[in-house]
Amino acid sequence: MNHHLLSPAGHRLLDRRAFLQQAGLGLGGVALAALLARDELLAAPKTPLRPVVDPALPYAPRPPHFAAPAQRVLMIFCSGALSHVDTFDWKPELVKRHETPMPGSDKLVTFQGENGNLIRPLWEFKPRGQCGKMISDLLPQLAELADEMCFIHSMTARSNTHGPAENQMSTGYTLDGFPGIGCWVTYALGSECEDLPAFVAIPDPRGVPQVGPNHWNSAFLPAVFQGTAFNADKPIPNLQRPSQISEGAERATRDFLQLLNEQHLEEHPGDTELAARIATYELAAKMQLAAARVVDLADETPATLDRYGANDANKTKAGFARNCLLARRLLERGVRFVQLFNGA
Repeated sequence: MNHHLLSPAGHRLLDRRAFLQQAGLGLGGVALAALLARDELLAAPKTPLRPVVDPALPYAPRPPHFAAPAQRVLMIFCSGALSHVDTFDWKPELVKRHETPMPGSDKLVTFQGENGNLIRPLWEFKPRGQCGKMISDLLPQLAELADEMCFIHSMTARSNTHGPAENQMSTGYTLDGFPGIGCWVTYALGSECEDLPAFVAIPDPRGVPQVGPNHWNSAFLPAVFQGTAFNADKPIPNLQRPSQISEGAERATRDFLQLLNEQHLEEHPGDTELAARIATYELAAKMQLAAARVVDLADETPATLDRYGANDANKTKAGFARNCLLARRLLERGVRFVQLFNGA
């Protein structure tokens, strides 16, 4: 017969025999793990979970944990975008309940006021492509590409207010103070481009989104991983060489400054902040040449400009079209993450 010690509350207590048995099993597990690790049989990652960043070369490319087919990302962020129920998210129940109160919303009043009746989609939906994805007539040209796109309808948000919701979309949190998605990518993978930022944010011609730099702010990550914000109509300020300084004089000045920086770094070995600052200045010098070329759309053909809509009579549309061209040119030149904003 087995006798177990019980607490006053009736819970089973661990007796000496059971303690020794369980301790023995635990030690055996530790020994097994050590043997597997010795023979490299554990499923350990080939690279550390936290990237190893050289402060002197913070933008150096770092290998991912797994081979990735995509090398660059274009994130088109539509601030206050079209309603999903009028574009890609077909909800036949809305048609059935048109002009009726939303179930469960009796006497519900939000900060925007009392809820109105449900409204059916304003455009008709049709199955598109071989996949049969339901897309509205509002987007006829995008609908033709239904088989080329991935639709995710399981997303939810923690806020129905634009500011906090924008934060969540770019940082994963509704509160301020967290790095943007492009900052994390730059921190983890570095850059494949030596003369342009790894992460570029392109604000809409009408202005920055509601939470502004939160989208490209590095927050608690090192500042070198924050995004660089500029667009086709407002390039990086103070980038051009003053007319009174010749190209040769500028090059000689930059070479001399590099020599001084290298000597200063030799006198302070192991100073990671100094190394990172010098690396940032060197990137800025390279950007002075490369960024000026990438924002110059003069080498685009008239046909390309017309196809993008860069010559549209509507200045807002034309400005966004030029930003789209800029995004393409940045990606072609190796910028790893571009966040293109539409709406402000």
